[in-house]
Amino acid sequence: MECNDLYEPSNYDEIVELVQKANINNRKIHVIGTGLHHVKDGKFDICISTRRINKIIESSVADLYVTVQSGVLFEELQKYLTERGLFFPAVYNGTVGGLFSTNFPTPFSLWYPYPKDLLLGAKIVTGDGKVIKSGGKTTKFSSGYKIWKLLSGALGTLGIYVELNVKVLPKPERIVSVKVQDVNEILSENPVGILSVLDSSSISHYAIFMGFSSYIEKISKEKETIDGIIGTELECDRIFGIVTPRGLELEFLKRVNNGIAFYGGGYVKTCDEKALALREKGITVIIERGCKDNEDCFGYSYKSMEILKNSLDPNHVLT
Repeated sequence: MECNDLYEPSNYDEIVELVQKANINNRKIHVIGTGLHHVKDGKFDICISTRRINKIIESSVADLYVTVQSGVLFEELQKYLTERGLFFPAVYNGTVGGLFSTNFPTPFSLWYPYPKDLLLGAKIVTGDGKVIKSGGKTTKFSSGYKIWKLLSGALGTLGIYVELNVKVLPKPERIVSVKVQDVNEILSENPVGILSVLDSSSISHYAIFMGFSSYIEKISKEKETIDGIIGTELECDRIFGIVTPRGLELEFLKRVNNGIAFYGGGYVKTCDEKALALREKGITVIIERGCKDNEDCFGYSYKSMEILKNSLDPNHVLT
């Protein structure tokens, strides 16, 4: 990725000014956080980094939410929540805005397959330089269009997240990954997620449990157990995500040479280039990392998204 000009604004007004000037001067904007989960390769007129917009604004133990600026590192947010007996069910090493802008599945796939499932609302800078609020701070908020969720997964091409209201959970005493032989049998034990890892033609299954220590000890007794969650990041330059019917993740995992299946999440990650051939069979394959110039990153398009793009970013400044 190359940027002709890189900006690190420290407040929302500075972002608004950059976007408005880009509209006047017909320049394209690309939004980044840490850049660790960068999807698109290429050269951009302007890159806006959110890393200096990094305040945790408020949280509520009673109402189980946190309001956070998009440039906060996810690990910092998790530490902040831990000190207050709270927890967000995801594993991620970028910014909070990056987590929701990419919206890639989490290991907690049976409970919350995608980060946006826990996004309550957001403050957004649109492509024509306006600040809008969408959503609220509770799950009961339901008026209007769910713009804050529609932006999740759009990689900043519909609008720029600057502030997010996120649902959180009470922190469990322990989280473990338990190696299992049969995915279907472990379902009766109510894991919060199941990961299946394919490496060298061998598939290993790990069920994730969280809760009180006594419960975890009972579940994991006489089983191979790892504290925390096994790694879910693939080490390759190009990562492909295969969108599958829920429950058929393993079937699609077996069509590639390596990867991770998020059971119940309808998603498989792989480094295998041949995943792209599945598009010819009508299967959605997303390029999560290493999308090249003029390459179709998403493998799908919807008329509704085109209408939304024209509404939120009429001059198509955000790219």
